Amino acid sequence: MEILELTQEKGKLFRLLLDDGQQLWLHADLVAEEGLCRGDTLDAEQIAALKYKAAEHRAFEYALYLLERRAYSFRELWEKLMGAKNAQEDAVSAALERLIRIGLLDDARYAQQLARHYVEGKRFGIRRAAFEMKRHGLSQNDVDDALAEYDDPERISAMLLELLQKKYAKYLADPDDRRAIEKVTAALVRRGFTFQQVRFALEDYYAWAEEQQDADL
Repeated sequence: MEILELTQEKGKLFRLLLDDGQQLWLHADLVAEEGLCRGDTLDAEQIAALKYKAAEHRAFEYALYLLERRAYSFRELWEKLMGAKNAQEDAVSAALERLIRIGLLDDARYAQQLARHYVEGKRFGIRRAAFEMKRHGLSQNDVDDALAEYDDPERISAMLLELLQKKYAKYLADPDDRRAIEKVTAALVRRGFTFQQVRFALEDYYAWAEEQQDADL
């Protein structure tokens, strides 16, 4: 098939028109790499290869655009790229593999970022953090590895005590108010802490509160 037209449409995008009516949209780099010119003839295999290379380039460029805005897991990015118009599975796979090779796509690193965000930033317990991280398409192994450093009883106790002191103290003025204590317990369980962790933290909190009262006397 003969190339009837090869025109630059917008930016670095070229429109290639074949004599059978097919149109291909190719990046300038691909046009230069293949040495394409008006009047050239292409067989079916060459056309298929051009379509594949164009699809891979589109997937790679779209992935870079997305990654400039935030990090993604492999699965998240795969779903985004496959949702694009004219996406090809093999081309998307190749684009993602290229991103992994150059270090721009790394699930283990992303898991560490999310663990820090949910535990240190959001002050979530391990269970809630793990749930949120898996929603981002991360594997159980990556989630577990990233959260391992936070799964420490002393660290969790300190975090819970701080939460009780800064966020929930107004509900805990009366240690005999079971309704208030149950409300705080439920809130912390929703944050991903276990009932046992919360119970021990409440004991620590009331011991601390009593010390504060004695110091003020």
